[in-house]
Amino acid sequence: MSFEACAELVRVGDPDRFLSVMAAPEDARARLFALYAFNLEVARAPWVTKEEMIAEMRLQWWLDAINEIYEGKVRHHEVVEALAEVIGTYSLPQLLFTDLIQARRFDIYRESHPDRTSFDDYIAATAGNLMSLAAMSLGAEGARSNVIADFGYAVGIGNLFRALPVLYVNGRHPVPVDCALDRNAVAGGEVPDNLRHSLLEIATAAQSKVAMARSRRTEVPQSALPAMLVGWQVDTPLVMVRRQPSEALRLPLETSEFQKKLSLLWRSSTGRW
Repeated sequence: MSFEACAELVRVGDPDRFLSVMAAPEDARARLFALYAFNLEVARAPWVTKEEMIAEMRLQWWLDAINEIYEGKVRHHEVVEALAEVIGTYSLPQLLFTDLIQARRFDIYRESHPDRTSFDDYIAATAGNLMSLAAMSLGAEGARSNVIADFGYAVGIGNLFRALPVLYVNGRHPVPVDCALDRNAVAGGEVPDNLRHSLLEIATAAQSKVAMARSRRTEVPQSALPAMLVGWQVDTPLVMVRRQPSEALRLPLETSEFQKKLSLLWRSSTGRW
């Protein structure tokens, strides 16, 4: 029953990932739903309360739950139970989970990343680790290779770009800039020059990683295709931000529902993630 509960959590809370899983072979879905439900719960933890200490405690709960799984103890929780089964069956590495949780502590607070290195580490530990875990659960050995890591990074950037308007309205500042950011301006949808420069630089770097990953597509086994399908929309936000960085907080950085589903169908049927 816990896998069904995970699927429902993802369907409601992360509909795009839900669609990508439903495009996967049926025997791959349960493990992906468990991983994506875990990710959803952890990503939500900093947002369910305005009390920083409570948010820290929620993330610590997940950190403790993961560590206990590797000690042979499983908490009575629908996501934890499903995740423990996936971890045990596919020997997923503990460090990828713990680094993902630790990285999410950044989301609790209103400070920006101090520099680009810190920002890149955050994207790699969240989106990159999740894609690596998903690929490993589907048989991709050495899933920390540059191919999966690069593509996971780019997918994380695309998702972040789509979330920026909401993040700035809520007082968060996830994109590092070279001097003080006008917080009132970004909350109102404006893109000051220093933010425009950072967005352009990040979008360009992410597009390069997508191109490099796709040029080495054959290094990822066919069995891991469902893990890569999460990035079926990655091009749209990256291209739009690179073309119009000054409008990044006003443009809808996605296509229509029909185009989204058509693109997913094409990529899942051809394997050309």
